[in-house]
Amino acid sequence: MIEVSASGSDVTTGSGQLTLSEPLLVLLGRLSSAPAVDPAVSALVDQAVAVLRRPGFDTLLSLPQLTFEPFDYQRETAATVLRRMRGRAILADEVGLGKTIEAGLVAAELRLRGLADRTLVITPAGLVEQWRDELERKFGLPTALLSGKDTIPDGTTQRPVLLASLATARRDPLRSQLTSVSWDLVVADEAHRLRSARSASGKLIRALTTRFLLLLTATPVENRLQDLYEMISLVAPGLLGTPAQFRARHTTTGGDVGSPRNLAELRASTRQVMVRHRRSEVALRLPQRLAETVLVTPDASERALYADLAERIRVEAKEAPAGRRLALRSVARLAGSTPAAAAPTLDKLGWTDLGAAAAAISDPAKTRLLTVKLAEHVARGEKVLVFTAFRQTLELVAASARSAGIGAVVYHGGLPRAEKERVIGAFRDDAPVLLSTESAGEGRNLQFCHVMINLDLPWNPMQIEQRLGRLHRIGQTHDVLLTNLVSRGSIEERILHILETKINMFELVVGELDMIIGRIDEDFDFEQTVFDAFTSTEDDVAFARRMDEIGDRLAAARTIYLADRNNVDALVGKDDE
Repeated sequence: MIEVSASGSDVTTGSGQLTLSEPLLVLLGRLSSAPAVDPAVSALVDQAVAVLRRPGFDTLLSLPQLTFEPFDYQRETAATVLRRMRGRAILADEVGLGKTIEAGLVAAELRLRGLADRTLVITPAGLVEQWRDELERKFGLPTALLSGKDTIPDGTTQRPVLLASLATARRDPLRSQLTSVSWDLVVADEAHRLRSARSASGKLIRALTTRFLLLLTATPVENRLQDLYEMISLVAPGLLGTPAQFRARHTTTGGDVGSPRNLAELRASTRQVMVRHRRSEVALRLPQRLAETVLVTPDASERALYADLAERIRVEAKEAPAGRRLALRSVARLAGSTPAAAAPTLDKLGWTDLGAAAAAISDPAKTRLLTVKLAEHVARGEKVLVFTAFRQTLELVAASARSAGIGAVVYHGGLPRAEKERVIGAFRDDAPVLLSTESAGEGRNLQFCHVMINLDLPWNPMQIEQRLGRLHRIGQTHDVLLTNLVSRGSIEERILHILETKINMFELVVGELDMIIGRIDEDFDFEQTVFDAFTSTEDDVAFARRMDEIGDRLAAARTIYLADRNNVDALVGKDDE
């Protein structure tokens, strides 16, 4: 109990009498005449004080919650984006340096501070699952996938990060939903696809309303200096002036990206919103990839089956509707794995004679050679990851390994989550061999293994790279040995030939392949192109010539990619370089 005297100069408390200073007397007088405190207002004050007590962005609050240790340059990037760039930035590191990690750090930090309850990630379709896995496993962020039929969740307590493929997001009905929401944070991966204001993708990103915006691309500028203007204007409108002012200040005749005017000034402006690290700067070096291709001569029964199948596919595909062509392409891929994998689909196509012939081949040449290879690696104490695209092949190989006394565990997408964890644990701690379909180890730490065998090859080279990326990634301490088992005379042999001879695929850093293929055409479908080449040629000689032409397109795209990379370095490099 506190009592104030009539004069206001003395206060009686439970422990005696105090003489107060004038400022404190004034404050006490105001308090005594003030209305009762509103609990709701008091709670808001408490929240404001809590926010004010949080450290600035020099201190990342999210680090203790991560399941990995970011590199110093990744932490510094996140702090720079949050502190100096105010959450609107272009992350332009060279491929393979972890732009996804940097974006995840920014997203996690903003969410912890209550600044990004509504977060949207837009990415090419092939990277959606990778983003989901990274955000959930490494950052502990809940996610939800949006399809064209979904309604954007609202008011959920979990506040998931919403993921959408670019192809789906730019079409209604999802586009209309996305553009009607005020977002806290939007992250756009492979953002060079959004540059053009005239494209559907470019129109989408410009129609979104968001406080914070991250654009991820290793090549923010490609053919024209105007590319850089478009990209920077997305995150910082007005920074480079109007289009006319930019052209007058920085572009030469023709807009040549290689010789801009007032380069030092342009670099200074660019660095206000863009972060770029090069591999040489961060001293991040992965072990070597040691790739070998083993051509396997199929048995006579296998050669006969493949020849008959190829002829039927070529004949029927010429007049087949889209659905039938898709089935024909599928059976061609299955045949490149093992006859057992192709047998059920051959029966469904109505080619029961070929189906019976395929089912009768229970021990194909590739499977026998695989067993020999596994035994050699296991004898040296090495763990081996074996990939196949198909469950039927997986079962055949598992039975063969067991018959040879090789300890192997099996992993595929149909396993329950708990069983997947058990299998990966068994491979790490005990079993020398993991036999897996494409889903193996996504986001998992498999760097304790450094030997990989492809029993079959996807026609999509991005999937080949994704397989290799399970082992050849940050944290790997050994050179990675990759063996591709390929049947002579197969479509896979021609695919691998052009990937190796035209672009040196297995010498590329993970992520560079996508940059190369993307320069052929935004909608270029490698697998479809290969199948079209196969079905439109009369024999394997003509098919080989057509594949060489595709390879030449890849080689040209690689040259363009390397030139673009050098141009970006010149525009974002240090002034004294």
